[in-house]
Amino acid sequence: MELRREQRYSISVRGRYRKGTGVRFDIAIKDLSEYGCQFADLVGRVSQGDQITVRVGEVGPIAAQVKWIERRQAGVEFDQPLHPSVLEHIIAEGGNNEKVA
Repeated sequence: MELRREQRYSISVRGRYRKGTGVRFDIAIKDLSEYGCQFADLVGRVSQGDQITVRVGEVGPIAAQVKWIERRQAGVEFDQPLHPSVLEHIIAEGGNNEKVA
């Protein structure tokens, strides 16, 4: 069983990511916590270890690092945790309030 330090939420929110000052790519964010998120990277432009900025809905840019890539899914860790009120706002806008184990 995988142990996590935070509660994760299943959401369906559109977002974007960008490496440096490069082109922005649209993404579908499906898993969120105060420390990071998971998204589908259909264009396959990020690699493990990349520093990127992420927009989650209208929130951002949020500085983050790509921690893993698997089958066009990317997991990122935010440089700074989301403020609890920001997390709640995102979940209310695009979440189904379903906690992920």
